[in-house]
Amino acid sequence: MNTNWISEQINFTVSQWDTSMENAYPQVKEWNKDSTKYYHQVCEECNFLDAAKLINWKNYLVDECTILDLGCGGGWLSGYLSTFEKVKSILAVDTSKNYLYNIMPGVIEIMHGDPSKITMIEGMFSPIQLEEGSLDMVVASAALHHADNLQFLLNEIRSKLKSGGMLMIINETPSAYGKYLARLAFAFSKIFLRAVLGKYTLVSPKISSAFFEYDPYLGDKMYPMWYWKEAITRAGFELTESIDTKMATLKGTKKESLKHFICKAI
Repeated sequence: MNTNWISEQINFTVSQWDTSMENAYPQVKEWNKDSTKYYHQVCEECNFLDAAKLINWKNYLVDECTILDLGCGGGWLSGYLSTFEKVKSILAVDTSKNYLYNIMPGVIEIMHGDPSKITMIEGMFSPIQLEEGSLDMVVASAALHHADNLQFLLNEIRSKLKSGGMLMIINETPSAYGKYLARLAFAFSKIFLRAVLGKYTLVSPKISSAFFEYDPYLGDKMYPMWYWKEAITRAGFELTESIDTKMATLKGTKKESLKHFICKAI
């Protein structure tokens, strides 16, 4: 009998993200196993790539640039950045074997990226197994709101960046404070009513003073704009630019717009 279950338990736990997504959102099965369909959904049906292109990346890339793509998903951002001449290497980290090994190679090819620059790594947000001060840039697209503790993760990212290195938090959807409070109040009323009635739910949204976890299946958390800015500053970054892309996640809709935070390690 194996008396050390930790490795197998961790592998089982992280693999549940794909399963949870497909169980909660069956429609993703149509595109979550095929590179072409994934690219069409994420980069053509959604505004993630178009929004990323609003950033003047050449202003922030240094020669022989080493980049960590944290929570890379199917690798579209790694594929896009690998086309820049200054980029030497990209470490693409995700927990999903499906995204890394089934989806990413095809996505990189579709984007005419350079796979020789990209190293795929199975890993979680934290701890980041790299030397301190070893990175020129960290990028994260619609990823950091999944972190168990946003502040701790930002602190760790800062420690891995060189002084003056860049953190590009892109495609997040922070809310204005009033809208955030209204959604918080509405969610609390529903949660409170279920508790009063003793209504059983397998999973439930979570509310704290820091965030609202609105999707308990995938761990999606909503932070107000002020909290993002405060957490970035407390982690040792200068918020050099905040970009409102005026683009919703899904093309043709008018929901919360995608926003970028461009942060410099100080």
